[in-house]
Amino acid sequence: MRKQFKKMFALLLAGTLVLTSFTGCSKGVEKDKEMNAEVTETTENGAEETTQAETKEEVSSLPETLDNPNITILWHTSEETYQTNKQNDPNAFDAVWSVLPEFEAKYGGKVEVKAVGWGEMKDTLINMVNAGEVCDLAQANDQNFPIYPVKKLIQPISGYIDANDDFWYDGITNAFTFGGESYAVGNDATPIVLYYNKSLFESNGVKSPGEYYAEGNWNWDTFKEAAVSMTGDTDGDSVNDQFGFGWWDGDYGVFMTTNGVTNMAYNQDGTIGTNFGTENAKEAVQFIQDAYVKDKYIDASKSGDYFMNEFKSGKMAMTLEYGFNGFTAYASDYEVDFVPLPVGPKGEKDKAAGGLTGWCVPVTASNGEAAAAFVRMSCEMYGEHINSINVEKYGQEKVDLFNTLAQNVLFAPIGIEKYWDANWTIVSGIREGTPISTFLQVADEQIAEGAKITMEQ
Repeated sequence: MRKQFKKMFALLLAGTLVLTSFTGCSKGVEKDKEMNAEVTETTENGAEETTQAETKEEVSSLPETLDNPNITILWHTSEETYQTNKQNDPNAFDAVWSVLPEFEAKYGGKVEVKAVGWGEMKDTLINMVNAGEVCDLAQANDQNFPIYPVKKLIQPISGYIDANDDFWYDGITNAFTFGGESYAVGNDATPIVLYYNKSLFESNGVKSPGEYYAEGNWNWDTFKEAAVSMTGDTDGDSVNDQFGFGWWDGDYGVFMTTNGVTNMAYNQDGTIGTNFGTENAKEAVQFIQDAYVKDKYIDASKSGDYFMNEFKSGKMAMTLEYGFNGFTAYASDYEVDFVPLPVGPKGEKDKAAGGLTGWCVPVTASNGEAAAAFVRMSCEMYGEHINSINVEKYGQEKVDLFNTLAQNVLFAPIGIEKYWDANWTIVSGIREGTPISTFLQVADEQIAEGAKITMEQ
């Protein structure tokens, strides 16, 4: 199962990267609607700040010119791959290659792209920095963070971009904050949502997640009620063959976020820890363990892509997926739909797990000003491009919900040593029915050891 979990993570990560490069949300587009309004906001220190939308436009707009428009970008997609993607899907959008011609046309100069495989980006940047090689822009993701700031490979983003600008997602800025400094920005995130077999709920006469959500009553209790009601023996052999819910083995981490916390904790003083000792985390892990061991609406004998296949075949009522992907991944004779994740007792409505990445500026950057302009242009083009496509495919209501969820994604990077050991400790402890305090303490100790190794590398 441990190997299967790592396979699961690779698959999910691949899906997230596809979304990052070729689809997205449209926060920038939505903000354009506010141009004539006075805006009162609460800053992080609690002070109210009133600005005119025109002022925000001046802060957020691209520079008219750049003294030096030449930049070098480290990226995970080659131009050849991008062109192939465009041939297969004319609507495909890449956060670098789709933007490059527009950037060069506006500012002149040359954008050099160093394309390597996704898994090679971290080592490539390390080698570039060690060699003093110029790199103006790179991607921050869950695998290379906090290694980048620990190794002093990147610099605080505040030197070039105002992370407090409302254009950027707070979830991204917060996720890539280390030791009190913000190292990345972005406005693209893909929320994890709950897909359900609408046809199956109707044929079983069970109230659906969509109905619960519409009435403002979508939480752990109603989720459990729906899952238990949809679990049963349909062929008369006294063995349950239809289950209410199932997903990959990372379900416990997702449910932690629905109860207000991420699994990892990156502290203001630069230390690395976990949230396993919080009541939020304990409640979430207990809830998932009960689902396997006590309430049995998840088939504990199965894992991985089995759940995906069962959902698609109509033998499982609910599962999870990134963003709009479920409409393609689970396309079948059944009608499927999605709702946000159910909120836990300590959670916040519409705020939960998802996938995201950010843009960061390496310490060997020679042109951070132009790098910041490229990031801004990329994000603006991205939002304008995808908003109309998604509205046409899924309707304005779903796109609005998606964008709300994307802005509220809770996310913590996992790029430290011993993370997978700790994860396996929790996954196996959940399945085996071990007291949660026992395996959460072990997992916390493993993370502490991994954090020490990571910080000393």
